[in-house]
Amino acid sequence: MRLPKLTYDQLTPEQKKVWDEVVAGPRKKMHGPFFAWLHSAELLSRGQALGLYARFQSGLPQRLSELCILITSAHWKASGEWVDHSPIARDLGVDADALEALRTGKPAKFKKDDEAAVYMLAQELLKTHEVSDATYKRAEEVLGQKGVLDIIAVLGYYGLIAMTLKAFKMQPEGVADPFADVKRTN
Repeated sequence: MRLPKLTYDQLTPEQKKVWDEVVAGPRKKMHGPFFAWLHSAELLSRGQALGLYARFQSGLPQRLSELCILITSAHWKASGEWVDHSPIARDLGVDADALEALRTGKPAKFKKDDEAAVYMLAQELLKTHEVSDATYKRAEEVLGQKGVLDIIAVLGYYGLIAMTLKAFKMQPEGVADPFADVKRTN
């Protein structure tokens, strides 16, 4: 990791306050990019609050939130997010074969309409930096306006997480890189 991993004893009062907020919430622990963000108590405070919405409080079913997280993780080849969230997505019923295709950069075929709509919107946005009217309309028909907005919120938040993990060279300890066998295409 490019930034030192701070321990609780090394923190300022502001950093301790936000650390305590994180561990008191549904995450129950400090982990991953939060250790980088901890170097700016304000960033961690605001970032973790957005994360609470994106992961736990959006209007998307948890299964679709986890799919958005994995789409972002695969796009960035962000190992920590894949390691943490792929078991959750599979346990929630996201098709394992489609997730494997996603991990390896191949076209994923999701059987459920809502998963297919999320995948198409996210892939189009991440790859072309645009969303066609047809793709938007399909996602809105399946998930509603708020659902589309929440997809963008989850993708954006986990994009920030992925960039943090990549920029500061943060890898999960003791776990093989799930993208080691995947060729980087961009």
